[in-house]
Amino acid sequence: MDTFSYPNLSPMGTRYPVDTDCYAPVGEDRSLCERRLREESLKLFQIAGGGIYILCSVQDNESQKLFLNRCFATSEEIETHGITEHLNGTSWQHLIFIIQPAFSWSHLSITELAFRTILSQLQVFTPFLHVVHSFGAKTSDKQGMGNLAYQRVQRSSGYGLSKTTDTSITVINQSLEFCYNIRYFEQNGRGRGNPWSLRQTGVYQKYQSNKRSAWIVLNYSNYISDRVRAAFAEESSPIEELCEASPLSPHVFILSAAATNWRSYIESLRQKVRMFEEKAYSYGIDETYLQDYKLLSSDMQEMMILVDNISTASSVIIGQRDILFRCTDLYASLHKTRSSACRCDARDALAILKTDLQQYHAVVTTLARTGSKVTQLLSTMLASRASGNLQTTMATIRGVVAELKSQSKNDTDQLLRVTTQGHKDAAIIKTLTQAATMFLPATLMASLFSSTLFSDSGNGISNVGLYFAITVPLLLATLLLLIHLEKDLPEQWRRLMQNLTG
Repeated sequence: MDTFSYPNLSPMGTRYPVDTDCYAPVGEDRSLCERRLREESLKLFQIAGGGIYILCSVQDNESQKLFLNRCFATSEEIETHGITEHLNGTSWQHLIFIIQPAFSWSHLSITELAFRTILSQLQVFTPFLHVVHSFGAKTSDKQGMGNLAYQRVQRSSGYGLSKTTDTSITVINQSLEFCYNIRYFEQNGRGRGNPWSLRQTGVYQKYQSNKRSAWIVLNYSNYISDRVRAAFAEESSPIEELCEASPLSPHVFILSAAATNWRSYIESLRQKVRMFEEKAYSYGIDETYLQDYKLLSSDMQEMMILVDNISTASSVIIGQRDILFRCTDLYASLHKTRSSACRCDARDALAILKTDLQQYHAVVTTLARTGSKVTQLLSTMLASRASGNLQTTMATIRGVVAELKSQSKNDTDQLLRVTTQGHKDAAIIKTLTQAATMFLPATLMASLFSSTLFSDSGNGISNVGLYFAITVPLLLATLLLLIHLEKDLPEQWRRLMQNLTG
């Protein structure tokens, strides 16, 4: 097995992407990319610890078989020594750096400095940072995800020797950088809630004109890992060696693995839509035929979640199709130089995968239309039922209010009668009291004259005359006092009657 040196390797300590000799699109601010990566460091990376797995595909010169060597490098080792030892060593065909998250929805298990070191020494183009920013700590499987795919092809010409004529010919050398964030659905195995989860895998490939590729893979599942290994094993076949586009074959395997669960996932969506469709069509507005079809407000919420999941599925398929189209373009670009000698079936595999994704997208689009109609029907039925319930409630409220008004009027009339009768009784008692008051002076004087204090004085004045002489003035004084105290009584009586009757 031969050894070689990685071309244009960036030295240790180079600040990525500001001081790194990597490609950046025209007009992109490298310092802004560096600042954003630094600001989101706590969300994307671990503060300390962690590390990456490194897969190195090496082809044995004698057996021509491809072997995958695997090792683990800690973040501290990468920060100190970089990845020079892995790049400049055994003559590998594919060098894969696998960076996994600590757990679902968490940051990547690598420090920021170690990650920058890898990007700097590989001279990764800056569009890959958009893929990186879609990872990191999250609160849901949809947060920060999106359809991302970027590519760059660089061509250069040179001279080489023809194997058939031994003459000098012009050789077109091509190198490319290709990255994307592919999303897919997998069963989570939790045994509760939604059995499906939305996953994502970030992929970066740098293919050199010397037929070697460096890869960075972010968060790939066990199934995709197995498919990638199968891709490298198949690339070592004689047929693949004749194809200039063979370095792209792992992408075909990754796309195929990401699309493998579409049938099962779409079928689960279809069953849920059918359940709500039957409930909507079998439910009567004024009566319920079956207990299972009883319409609830929670059904509307679940249907909205289902419609959102269908919309997400459509977006995921569109993202996979975009990656597929870019792979097809890159395949055509790399395949031009030796199209006559190529006997690989990558073109057919891409065409089949394209057809499958188109069919899946058509089915999901139909489910989306059906889900939208069912949602509108459920919303109308719930609104109609709510309107009927509201009318019934309002009629009940109006009846209760009328009953309360009638009861209040009866209570008011009863109170008026009681008050009037009480006032009459009070007037009678008052009249009797006033009459008794008028006779108090006469009674008092009669009591005095009946005692031994008064007797005939012999001066010719009788006690009867004296009695009337004293009693009459006192009677008149008492009468005047009563008139003075009761002079406002008629006005008060009139106001009282107005209040009681008004």
